Amino acid sequence: MHNLPINSYREREFAAVAAHSVYLNHAGVGPAPNRVVQAVSDAVALTSRDPIGAFISLVMPAMASARARLARLMGVPAEHLAITKNTGHGLSLVADALKLDAGDNIVSVDCEYPSVVYPWYAQADRGIETRLVTPKLDGTFTADDLDAVMDSRTRVVTLSWVQFGTGFRCDLASIAAAAHARNAIFIADVIQGLGALPLNAQELGIDIAVTGVHKWLLAPPGTGGLYVAPHILDRLRLVNMGAGAVVDVMKFDPLDFTVKPTVQRYEEGSPNVLGLVGLEAALSLLEEVGIDAISRQVLALSGYAAEKLDAKGYEVRSPRADHQRAGLVTFRHRSLPNASVLKTLEEANIVGAVRGGNLRFSPHFYNTTEEIDRAVDALPG
Repeated sequence: MHNLPINSYREREFAAVAAHSVYLNHAGVGPAPNRVVQAVSDAVALTSRDPIGAFISLVMPAMASARARLARLMGVPAEHLAITKNTGHGLSLVADALKLDAGDNIVSVDCEYPSVVYPWYAQADRGIETRLVTPKLDGTFTADDLDAVMDSRTRVVTLSWVQFGTGFRCDLASIAAAAHARNAIFIADVIQGLGALPLNAQELGIDIAVTGVHKWLLAPPGTGGLYVAPHILDRLRLVNMGAGAVVDVMKFDPLDFTVKPTVQRYEEGSPNVLGLVGLEAALSLLEEVGIDAISRQVLALSGYAAEKLDAKGYEVRSPRADHQRAGLVTFRHRSLPNASVLKTLEEANIVGAVRGGNLRFSPHFYNTTEEIDRAVDALPG
């Protein structure tokens, strides 16, 4: 936990981005904190002098530490967490690996990010049906909504913890329970909440959790995490196999295809060396500040933004109930197109986004209410 005021990290770690713009797009790509920049720079310098030594003395310890930190943040055992390339990599791997029969179906929602559903569309050649539930008009959905399209052939329920286009945070525990009642696996993409909100995937009943690290985790793109509960592993085929899949990764002659007994069998080859070093540094910052303190600040800022947008006459589209909201605030002008409003923000050096038919702000813990004021003031009336 942190022993510094939370606002002190703004100057210590985020001075560069704070001087450049009002950055409110952490649901897109997060800026690298100073410690990440330094760690990656040091790693590059070391690999230029001693590449083998760098791998042994720097990369392998960073991978172990990053895995342990990421597992703690996700609320899962480190031994059941694999390091992947990104969210889409983990989800595609699972969709390809899961043992399914023609006529089986998977259930999701039709407002999902493509990486959540495209891997299942690709299973159509195996005879797998993808069923998408349409959310309510306010963008929310419940376990009952999903259960209404499930049947005895439903094998998977898969969706995002926090929706990228609306900011809706779903009830993971109730959806996991509904999936399990149908003997289905529950797969959650947690990237839009991880690093902003506390999570305990194991306690919530999530069977498979997948994430990237370049948003709220503030790490370089190109690395991710894949948790698979041990009781699910036997339901996954051996796909994406490589030299890293086996117990003795240094045994080349004779070959010995004894695969690792955990999800780490899917770590097929050399990892993203610099990405792992950056991830370890970024996670050290989040642990130092503390996820509870981060969550309080993120929710306070997103709530403040919603109130200011209301006062300005904008239509706030993201949920307002505490149990349904996250760090994303989505909104619309009453008449102007989103692209026009976004251009006005860009001209004022405010970084937001347009997603899911809405404008979107997504502040992190180091942002300030003054920055929210500046962003809302820059919006056209």
